[in-house]
Amino acid sequence: MKTQRLVAGVLVAVLALGTAPAMAQQAAGTISGKATDEAKEPYSDYAVQLRDTASGLVVNTLPLSLQGRFGFASVALSKTYLVELVQIKEKKIVCTEGPYTLTPSAISKTDVNISCGKVPAAIWLLAAAGGAAAAIAVTRRSTSR
Repeated sequence: MKTQRLVAGVLVAVLALGTAPAMAQQAAGTISGKATDEAKEPYSDYAVQLRDTASGLVVNTLPLSLQGRFGFASVALSKTYLVELVQIKEKKIVCTEGPYTLTPSAISKTDVNISCGKVPAAIWLLAAAGGAAAAIAVTRRSTSR
């Protein structure tokens, strides 16, 4: 009887340890939201794509629902993504939101609202860099005289 319990305990431990890394690799999250601010009816003219910022590759594409909503399931954790609204017929990216990073402690982002009316952070950063470069050029010009 003790031998059977010992063998059963060892088998349980081996199975638990053997499947733990596989289960960790399968951990995934969700990114979802709406595009009703930018997409016009019929929403079937639009799709949303999920782009991995590290590789630049589109990892998934979904059509908008009849209500202008989208939801990506099984999104790999610890990667950073952009959500792009695409007009299907023209194959044109209309708007980009993000970046969003899913982690084991934050496995979902469910309130993405695609809204192109705001100025993206990247534009502000470029403007700030341009202003700094202009200030340096003016300073160099005035000190060289």
